[in-house]
Amino acid sequence: MNSLSMVQRPLIATVIVLFASCGAFAPSKSLTYQHLTPLYASSEDWIPLVESSNRVSPVQKLILEEGEGEFPSDGCSVELEYTGTLVSQDWSDLDVVECWLSKIQGCDHLVPSFLENNIDFTMLTNENVFTDEYCVSTLGISNKIQAKKLIMAAKRIRQSQAEYPPGTVFDSSKERGKNFSFDVGGGKAIKGIDLAVREMRVGEHAYIVCRSDYAYDSEGLRSIKGDVIVPPFATIKLELKRIR
Repeated sequence: MNSLSMVQRPLIATVIVLFASCGAFAPSKSLTYQHLTPLYASSEDWIPLVESSNRVSPVQKLILEEGEGEFPSDGCSVELEYTGTLVSQDWSDLDVVECWLSKIQGCDHLVPSFLENNIDFTMLTNENVFTDEYCVSTLGISNKIQAKKLIMAAKRIRQSQAEYPPGTVFDSSKERGKNFSFDVGGGKAIKGIDLAVREMRVGEHAYIVCRSDYAYDSEGLRSIKGDVIVPPFATIKLELKRIR
């Protein structure tokens, strides 16, 4: 099964499994690690693939080698070589509310407080800052159960980064010995891949960075046995080359 796809039940839209039907992007036999540059390089060469008022697009692309021919349209069959890697979550306060807070039931009313207090990823995951007292006194959360729910959710993200550090390679067509093939717009790939490939010509080689809500979302990606491949809310970096 392919981690890039989305069949094996959830995946991007449903979110747990990615390229389900074709066998790529699923758990590698062994996780490997790479030294990576910061998630969002301040280079103008990164191309935003999603319009956003945020400082950085939720999906962005860096072209390493130009391709030739036409861009694929809906229904077009494409084939990709790929490597999927976990990268650091350099979330701004807007990222936090869009891809994390929005997934926590009953917390939509806290969006103004999070933005007013500029709660970015660093603040959210600092156990000395994002405390019960902070939630009550600064964010104005009077419901202690809700405050505890937020604290525990933030703690899970900290733990995920410790257990699945940036640089972890979670899937690779080279290791699998099989590329990922799918029809554009057919719902078989995570949102970030489907968006990116629409802007790729045959032969193009590029890096794609996808925020969690354009990758495996709040559920993450698990193997059939239930082992975590990609943790919840993970930002991923894909090295892609379009073969056809």
